[in-house]
Amino acid sequence: MSNKSIVFRTLLAILALAFTQASFAQTDAMNQKADAKAQARQKAMEGPPDATADFDAKQLRLIFGGAEGKGVLHFKGKDYPFTMSGVTVGGAGYTEAHGTANIYFLKNIDDFPGSYQGIGAGAALGASKGGNSFQNMKEVVIVTKSKGEGVALNMGVSSINIKLAK
Repeated sequence: MSNKSIVFRTLLAILALAFTQASFAQTDAMNQKADAKAQARQKAMEGPPDATADFDAKQLRLIFGGAEGKGVLHFKGKDYPFTMSGVTVGGAGYTEAHGTANIYFLKNIDDFPGSYQGIGAGAALGASKGGNSFQNMKEVVIVTKSKGEGVALNMGVSSINIKLAK
């Protein structure tokens, strides 16, 4: 092997090592930023919500399921009626729920409607209490508390679509 070849391969190895270390440093910095953002969001959710809502919903599921409901969003001194519909994967049963929700990171009414995703688990046999949390693509978070009636076992992924009533 010639000296040029050895020098060239050594330089390539050094560049590859430097690139790898830079990539790890960048990934670590991105993870630290994401962790800091998640911690800041969690801390903000310990304080007062940006809005609240009252809702009524019905849910039927047999592995796959559906839900529908209606409610009223209370935001910046105004009431906004809304409807919701959803799909679930996981669980079986039928429930009717009445609840309240705290809404966080809502700065503009236009950020409320849309599709929200959440993961949850619970059971109902007669009267029950429950809670769930959902987030949309605009990072609005809805944390629900509800009381319901029915017979159900749920564990899985839920997606709800919220529309402001006209």
